[in-house]
Amino acid sequence: MDKYITQLFTDYNDVIWLLFGFILVFGSVKNWDWLCDPTGKPHAPLMTRGLLRFIFFSLGLLLIGCSLYFLVKRF
Repeated sequence: MDKYITQLFTDYNDVIWLLFGFILVFGSVKNWDWLCDPTGKPHAPLMTRGLLRFIFFSLGLLLIGCSLYFLVKRF
């Protein structure tokens, strides 16, 4: 089972990062509490909800862009 999971992440890492990117972008647009709520986190006094949404949206776009680049490069 461990070898199967390792092989899955090795072969399809660009697709997995694409999925994570879409989750981050969708979660920041829909303003999901578990993703964008700064209360109770160690960086809570430094970042507001809007700043966290912007950071996660930007990170999601970066993940989508890089994964699409590597997905196209693979074929």
